[in-house]
Amino acid sequence: MKIGIYIASLFLLITALVFPCDIANSEPYQEQFLGDGIVTLYRPDKDEGVTFAYRDEEGAYDQDALAEIAHFFRCRLTDEEHEIDPELIELLDAIEDHFDAPQVQVISGYRSPLRNSIMSARNRRVAKRSLHTEGMAADIKIAGVSNSLIRNFAYRLGRGGVGYYGQKSFVHVDTGPLMAWGWMPPVLAGRRSAGVQK
Repeated sequence: MKIGIYIASLFLLITALVFPCDIANSEPYQEQFLGDGIVTLYRPDKDEGVTFAYRDEEGAYDQDALAEIAHFFRCRLTDEEHEIDPELIELLDAIEDHFDAPQVQVISGYRSPLRNSIMSARNRRVAKRSLHTEGMAADIKIAGVSNSLIRNFAYRLGRGGVGYYGQKSFVHVDTGPLMAWGWMPPVLAGRRSAGVQK
C-alpha cells in the first residue's frame, strides 16, 4: 500500500508542476473554491449537529467559532480537544457548498494520541502519526451523495490527502501533503490504462 501511495503522490506532484491548472490551480484557493464561511457539521456518534459561522465577509476567522469547532471535533474516546486547522474547515465548507448539502457528517475528527495508538495497534491502515492527531484531518460522509463523488471533488481541490474506503464507509480528507490512497485518481488511472493497451 505504501508503494501505491508513493506512486500516486509522486504523480500528483509532477502533474501539479507540469499542469498547474489541473491539480493545484495557480489562482488563490480562496478565490477558486471558496465556501460561504458557514458550515453545518453533524457527528453521528454524539448526535450533534451545529452550524458554524467561522469566517466573516472580510475573510477574518471568528476565534469563538473556531473554539466551538475544536469542541465539536473533540476525541470520541477521551473528549480531549485540539485546535482544528482553519483550512480543514474551509475544505469541508467548500465540499458542503459544492454539493449543496444541508450538512457534512464528521465520522472522525480529532483523535487523541491514546485513541490513535489504540486504533493503529488494531489496524495497520491507521497511521501512527495520523493527521487526525494534529487537527488536520476528518473522515466524512454526506447523506445522498456517493463517497466517490466526494472523493473526486476533494481530489480536484488539491488541498491535501484524500483517502477512499468504499461507498459504505467514508472519505478521509486532510490538509497535509497532497496524496491519494485506497483509490486511483482518474488521470493516473487513465494513463495506466493507456500504458497497458500499448
